[in-house]
Amino acid sequence: MKTVVGWSGFFFGCMWLGMVLQTPPLHAQSGGTATNQPLSIAIFISSRKDQCFDSGEVAAIRQLSIAERDRINASGGIARRQVELQFLDDNQQEEQTIANVRKALANPRTVAMVGLTSAARAKATFAVLDSAIGSSGIPFLSDIALNSIFQKQANVYTMRPSQDDDRVPVIVEFIKSRGIQRVAFVGQKNALISSSLGDGLAKALGSTLIADHRLTAKENKLDATEMAATIEDLKQKNADLVVLLVGGIRTASMLAALTDAGLTPPIFVTARLETILEGGMPEYPGDIFQLAWDDLPDVFSDRVRQRVVRNGLDRWVFEGAKVPEAPGWAKGECKPRSEEAPNVFNTRNIRAIARGTQFADMVALVADALKGVDPKADVAGLRAYMLDRLKTTYAAGRGAFRGSFENWSFRSASRAADRTPFIVMRPNGLGASQLAPVQFVRLRNDKYRWVDTLYVDIDLIRTFRVDDNDKSFFADFYISMRGKNASIEQIEFANAFLDPKTNGRQLNIRALHDGSASEVFPAEMKIYLVSGKFMFEPRLANYPFDTQRFAIDIQPKSSGAPFIVQPPPHFLRDRAVSTDGWNPKEDYVGYDEDFVPTIDAWTHRQSTVPFYKASFVWLMQRQTTDYYLRVVVPLAFILAVAYLSIFIPSVHFEAIVTIQVTALLSSVALYLALPKLDADSTTLSDKIFLFAYMAVSLMIGISILRVVRVVAQAPRLKKIVTFVHMILLPALVAAMALYIYRASLSEG
Repeated sequence: MKTVVGWSGFFFGCMWLGMVLQTPPLHAQSGGTATNQPLSIAIFISSRKDQCFDSGEVAAIRQLSIAERDRINASGGIARRQVELQFLDDNQQEEQTIANVRKALANPRTVAMVGLTSAARAKATFAVLDSAIGSSGIPFLSDIALNSIFQKQANVYTMRPSQDDDRVPVIVEFIKSRGIQRVAFVGQKNALISSSLGDGLAKALGSTLIADHRLTAKENKLDATEMAATIEDLKQKNADLVVLLVGGIRTASMLAALTDAGLTPPIFVTARLETILEGGMPEYPGDIFQLAWDDLPDVFSDRVRQRVVRNGLDRWVFEGAKVPEAPGWAKGECKPRSEEAPNVFNTRNIRAIARGTQFADMVALVADALKGVDPKADVAGLRAYMLDRLKTTYAAGRGAFRGSFENWSFRSASRAADRTPFIVMRPNGLGASQLAPVQFVRLRNDKYRWVDTLYVDIDLIRTFRVDDNDKSFFADFYISMRGKNASIEQIEFANAFLDPKTNGRQLNIRALHDGSASEVFPAEMKIYLVSGKFMFEPRLANYPFDTQRFAIDIQPKSSGAPFIVQPPPHFLRDRAVSTDGWNPKEDYVGYDEDFVPTIDAWTHRQSTVPFYKASFVWLMQRQTTDYYLRVVVPLAFILAVAYLSIFIPSVHFEAIVTIQVTALLSSVALYLALPKLDADSTTLSDKIFLFAYMAVSLMIGISILRVVRVVAQAPRLKKIVTFVHMILLPALVAAMALYIYRASLSEG
């Protein structure tokens, strides 16, 4: 016993000595040189206590930004220095906003600032700290909606689109596309965004703007007298379109007043349609239009959706917590919600995820912009280097940063994010929102191009011959489409298998209806039957209890005929799918904006060519009955036989070891007999076999220790060996069984 303890002490002593010899001197670790100090990124957030339920945006910003910081630090940090985040919450107080920005400016290690959402608080902040922000040279990736607030500071950018460069021009193009001659604007008096939009429309439309009303708002209500006079004026002037910007809550009351007055012209709102209709107001008997940059009807951001599913759904619920301090609870205005399980993919939670991902993208953009910087540069040098990259590498039309949310680039003139909005409409009588028939995309010359909306649905009939190693599957489906120039010829199935011999897609397309008048098929709708081989990206870490993403990706075949996809509502789509070896779990439609980077070899000019693509996605879980019968059950018997062999008397040592070695070889043979899976990392199936090898090897070791004289003559060691055999081994097997069971219930 003393010998064993002595050797153990010697072994651990050598380990400790090696660790000491490898540890850098204390002065090298704690040195006060500036190049060793962590860099700081200030993130401005704004908690709210006036809402009945938490929107989850602040929680999402914190969690996702911290995750991005950890990823950056794990990969070496920025310029070989670690990154820390400084969250500064203003609690929607103007004085606190100013104090937070001043605090970030005073930090000598601040390499960038992110956030600051409210236009009113931003204006007050820049009024006080105007020169300090500009002279600091700190890259400021703000979230300010009005570019006029920061136009003097060359170091300030915004992740929002520009009011003058995006919102106003798109609305004007929309008015032109519909041939509207009489436009009225109804906004909120003394509101920054409302005044900016109204003034911008007045300048752009000229005589087409026949009425301009700015109403007084107090405590979420519009002045009744002014509202009545406005409605009367709109009735007399017979406006073809009313652009309404009075705030989300007040928009509903204005629509109700218009309906009561019998005046129902098309309305263009800037508030979210879902927010307007959440109060249970009756449907407006007219068309409503809205600008949207994300949260499109029945379409998800595919990047965000994939990231959510990949990292576990339970980590992505941010919205819905009750805010007891909200005044609405005391006034009886707040109503309890149903106790149903939180849905990760409901509109409000997805909105919170999108906001958090935007801020996380800005943190990632800071690290990406500073990739090529000199590691010896001081903080001032890092700031200057990043500002130069924002003006060149990430300039709109020249390059973009591919974030988790979208591709980020900034316009040179306004320093606003290059994000062309979508036009969403709620047609009269439809009862649902959808993309308008025509969209607009900005070109490199700052002109707008009309893009058709293709109303498409894919009805998956069956999937078969799924090959994890080949990363392919076969699918049969119907595709129906409707649009101005709808045709299968303009669609590229982006993930269809490309045959290297013919350089063509392995697809068989048969037309079922050409869109003409018919008693069988809907008019103006073209329907095709498609069969073919498609590619997918299997994630096999959880194999065989994995859930895989099978998608049909479509995009414009030619840049001369672009389109944007609008699917039908999810509840109307056919979910019945015939599959071979898989269980369908969920389906959705995702969109993504991609770009083709190009360099002119003659002029050396860089540029990007953006395009949209849509993905009709089905999440399917692998059926595991065959795996249980072929792997789990045989391994369980092998482990049981090996375990029971230890109870054979020690005099039959050869028989014991023979049984256990045979069990080890059997488990190895079973593993080799399974189909080869070309996975990039260790799968759950591999872990199961590795555990079986470890357990059987441990049993062989216990059997050998039982006949070793030192153990046989030491009662304590004998008890330890018996404990490992009788208690620890079954406990390890039970823990592994629980692990496998939980993995089989996971989301994949």
